[in-house]
Amino acid sequence: MRSPLARCVAASALVVFLVGGASGCAAAPGASSPVPTSTASTPDPTPSTAQPTSEPSVAPEPTPTASDDFGGFASAELAQICIDATLSAFPADVAFTIEDTRIEQRLVSPEWLVLVPAQASGLEAQAQCTIGGTPSAPELGMSSASLEPLPEEQIQNLIRGENEGGDR
Repeated sequence: MRSPLARCVAASALVVFLVGGASGCAAAPGASSPVPTSTASTPDPTPSTAQPTSEPSVAPEPTPTASDDFGGFASAELAQICIDATLSAFPADVAFTIEDTRIEQRLVSPEWLVLVPAQASGLEAQAQCTIGGTPSAPELGMSSASLEPLPEEQIQNLIRGENEGGDR
């Protein structure tokens, strides 16, 4: 039997051999395998230095009309197209309320029903249009000026593409 000191020396020699042998293989000249690297995850310092401090690190805020995208159109664009198409049919004192424009997606083409509320000669009025196409090439279907808002039943008919001419 060996003494406790001999066992301790033998164990230490074994640890030195195993550790030294493992590290010696990696450092051997002419070895073709790459040197092992740590797989521990450390924070990458580059994100904080990648962007200049003068520019914001978040996306720019959308414009007020970006959140109401209608096939590339903004609601204000659709409202203005409808106003331009119907303005001459209203009395001269007409005042449109663009921010209250109602836009409905239709089941037929043109894709959008646009209802722009207005006041004309002391009455509630409404510009009504169907619009499709693209912002660079809008296609106007129906355009109508009314001195009273459409009833909901007629709006639903227009969404379905029914009764657009008044008697269809």
